[in-house]
Amino acid sequence: MNGRIAVMGGFGGGNLGDELIGLAETGFLDAKGIEALCYSFDPAVSQEIQPDVRWLDYRDFPDYFQRLRNIVRRHSLRKGQPLPDRVIIGAGGLLYDTPLTHLIGWHSRTLYLRKQQIPYALFANSLRRPKSNLGRYLLRNVLRYASSVSLRDQLSLDIARELYHRDDYRLTRDPVLTLGKVLRPTRQAPVQQGLVGVAPRPWGPSGEHQGLSFWRKVLTGIMQRGLEPVLVAFDPRMDVEFCQRLGDSLKLGDVRSWDLTQGLAGAGAVFDGCEMVFGMRFHALILALLLEKPMLAFSYDEKVTGLMSDLGLSSLCHTLDGNDRTALEFVDYGCRYLKEKRSEVLTGMRRYVLESANLTTEDFAGIVDSSPNVKNHKNCGS
Repeated sequence: MNGRIAVMGGFGGGNLGDELIGLAETGFLDAKGIEALCYSFDPAVSQEIQPDVRWLDYRDFPDYFQRLRNIVRRHSLRKGQPLPDRVIIGAGGLLYDTPLTHLIGWHSRTLYLRKQQIPYALFANSLRRPKSNLGRYLLRNVLRYASSVSLRDQLSLDIARELYHRDDYRLTRDPVLTLGKVLRPTRQAPVQQGLVGVAPRPWGPSGEHQGLSFWRKVLTGIMQRGLEPVLVAFDPRMDVEFCQRLGDSLKLGDVRSWDLTQGLAGAGAVFDGCEMVFGMRFHALILALLLEKPMLAFSYDEKVTGLMSDLGLSSLCHTLDGNDRTALEFVDYGCRYLKEKRSEVLTGMRRYVLESANLTTEDFAGIVDSSPNVKNHKNCGS
C-alpha cells in the first residue's frame, strides 16, 4: 500500500516555475490514482491555481522552526491538519542556504518527520554548494536521512557526493519537462524574426537584488543588434516590478507574465511569437525546451549551469559577473552559433525533452511504489 503521500515543494508563492512543478507532481499522483496532497506557503493561492488538489498549510506543520516562526508572526497553529505516511520533497532549488533560514526550515521539517517515523524522499532537487559550515552540516543531514535521493542534473549529483556518500543517488530531470502538451498554447502566434523573450531576475555580483544597470546595458546592446526584446516575468514577488522598471526605462512595452488564476495550461504563451529565449530563470529555459525555441542561458546559479551542461550546450551558457561587455560578446557568439547550428541544437533539445520526460516519470513512480524505511545511523551510508 502507498499510504497517504504528501508533496512538499515551493508551492503557493506564485513563481511560475514552482507552480508548474506542482502541476507535474500532482499529475504523477493522479496517474497513480492517489489523492494529491500538497503543502503550500499560501493554500488560498494554490487552491486558486489547482482547485482539485488538497492543499495543506506549511504554517500548521508542527516542526520546531515553524513553531518559532509562528510565534514571531503571531500565527496560531491550527491543530487537526493530517500528517502523511510518507513525504516527497521536491523539486527544484529548495535546499539552498541563501538565506540560511531557508535551509534551516527544510532541515527542521525533515527532523520532525524523522522523529515521527515518517520517511521522506528527495525528488528532482538541484543543489548548490553551501556557503557556510552550518549550511554544509544541515544539507548533509537532509541528504543522509532521506529514504531516497534523486537530483535533476549531474552537477547536483557531484555536489551531493562531495557532501555525503550514498550509493543510491539517482539522476533524474525537472518534472516540468513532462508537461509539453499541457503548456503549449492552443493558438500560437507566428514566429516573429528577431523577437527575443528575455526572462531576467533581480541579480547582482554581490548577491543583492540589483542588476538594473547591467540589464539596461545588455538590453540596449541587444536592440542595437537589430533584435527586439520582450520582457517576461516568472516570479511576481521579485520579477514583475524589476521587469517593469527595466521596460519603462527603455520603452519596451508591456511586460509579459502568466495569470496564475486562469490555471497553468497554455502557460507557454508567455513566449508566443518569440524566435529565441534569453533566460536567467531556470524554468524560462525549460519552457524554451518544450516550445522548441533556441535559447541562450545567463547563469546566476548552478542549476542553470547544470541544465545547460547536461544538454551539451555549455557554450550557450554565460556565467554572469556583472560585465555587460562580455555578456554582449556572448550574445554575438550565441546568435552566430544558433544560426549556424540551429537544426543540430533543436534536435538535441527534442532528444533531451523526450529522455527527460520518460526518466522523470519513471523516477517519481519508483518513489511512490517503493516501501521506504526511516533512515537512521545504522542504515545510512558512511
